[in-house]
Amino acid sequence: MPRVFYGPIDERNQDYANSGNANLGRFPLGHILITPDNREYRFTLNDGTAEVAGRLYQSVVPLAGHTDSKADVARAIDAVVISATLDTTLAAIDIYAEGIVHINDDVGEGYAYRIRRAMTAGAAHAAAAATGVLTVNLEPGEQVQVALTTASDVSFTRNRFHQVLITAAPPTGGLAGISPGVAAADRFYWSQVKGYASVLQSGTMYDGLPVQAGITTAGSVESLKRRLQVTTTGSVLSAVSVFQGVVNDSAGVATALLMGVSVSTTATTVFDATGGIANNGPIVGLCIRAAVTGEEALIDLAILP
Repeated sequence: MPRVFYGPIDERNQDYANSGNANLGRFPLGHILITPDNREYRFTLNDGTAEVAGRLYQSVVPLAGHTDSKADVARAIDAVVISATLDTTLAAIDIYAEGIVHINDDVGEGYAYRIRRAMTAGAAHAAAAATGVLTVNLEPGEQVQVALTTASDVSFTRNRFHQVLITAAPPTGGLAGISPGVAAADRFYWSQVKGYASVLQSGTMYDGLPVQAGITTAGSVESLKRRLQVTTTGSVLSAVSVFQGVVNDSAGVATALLMGVSVSTTATTVFDATGGIANNGPIVGLCIRAAVTGEEALIDLAILP
């Protein structure tokens, strides 16, 4: 299981080869490194691409057909394996090592279990064909707490730090940190999640203001966007009215907002005036020293608790 390692500053510049198994590193995935300057890193495996310094990385996009899958057989309390029939998409060997299997609906729902670390090939799970059965072995100390039936719905989730990639714009997975740019393809390295880091800037940012994952430029950060809501009732607006106002961005630049609305005459309605969920990237940290778009800003990271 991941623990905390207090190490020298130069440890963050190390990378490590796979140790006889594509999913086995020197430390468990997510293992914490804290350097004397209080910067924090997580032990991470990259994908088949060399790391790029100063870029924001994310977890792998979930595979289709590996969520809400039916358990293929019943599992008694204290069972140390869980299995389900995939709906589509094959599962390569051990891709869910150190990940999570959780019961998302029906019998046993509400419980999540950590999957075994693959100390040897296949220790977490064997490969499974599309529409085949995926059987995962649980981490020692994990056991099924509520007996599962074939009505139980099962979801498999990879470890956030397994085969990470540069964030999409907007991100399509959980944030995994900022790369120090030391790792070649298929190597383990330390991904920074807290403390000062140089990060690619997108758009205009300002010292002292929070930043989020970039929604237009992959691997970047940009000024935090805030969702805007307008609340009114039918007693104020007619059945079809127009809301008009002005929205100021973080730089104080005003943008006119014009929105046609249809309102019930009896109920209070909340209008979501954002440009869509893509505008709401996860918070990355605080801008310490802004640059210009396309260059590197200094960010005080706060990616993980």
